[in-house]
Amino acid sequence: MTGVRALVVENDSFTLASLVSALEYQRVRVVGRATTAREALDLQRDTTPDVALLDLDLGIGPTGVDLAHALRIRQPEIGLVMLSTYRDPRLIAPGMVTPPRGTAYLSKADISDFSEIVAQVLLAARTPLVFRSAAPSTLPALTEGQIDVLRLVADGMSSQAIAEERQVSVKAVEQTISRLSEVLDVPRDSSTNQRVQLARAYLELAGKIPESER
Repeated sequence: MTGVRALVVENDSFTLASLVSALEYQRVRVVGRATTAREALDLQRDTTPDVALLDLDLGIGPTGVDLAHALRIRQPEIGLVMLSTYRDPRLIAPGMVTPPRGTAYLSKADISDFSEIVAQVLLAARTPLVFRSAAPSTLPALTEGQIDVLRLVADGMSSQAIAEERQVSVKAVEQTISRLSEVLDVPRDSSTNQRVQLARAYLELAGKIPESER
């Protein structure tokens, strides 16, 4: 055994079982498995794990980031690894707080083998407070405001509706959409619909479009 004791939190039962199997195969002791934040906190109290592997999107209620902060309050040096379909944690909701210091963020779209997840779990257990990038460096550099507009475009909202939602002018929204098209390299010609392409770009970043369809 590696001596590392892990808590795994994932709201999809199949993925949860797969992650637990991968960790145990690499001789990591899984001391708790949970599908909700509440279950995870109860298990942490009973098992005091060295590291937690967390799904970012836990459904209705606290996110994986919220849970990570709660775990860290109880255990200031617990290792944290976040796993998600979202290639940037800010995509899940506007104004999301940043993960705690030292959190490793892994996008499922960028992982080809379970061994990559296991390696990050072991690393986080050994060095829980070392700075790690919150998102892959290959992502386009988007501001919080641009991400929010991109999300609203993907929701099918008009520029007028987005302006009212964000309490800005329609012109400001259109300028943001234009800038997003540049940053995300969206074609702007008569043969394509700019908003459809932006919505698709959002879904790709959120991991909602299968690799075979890209």
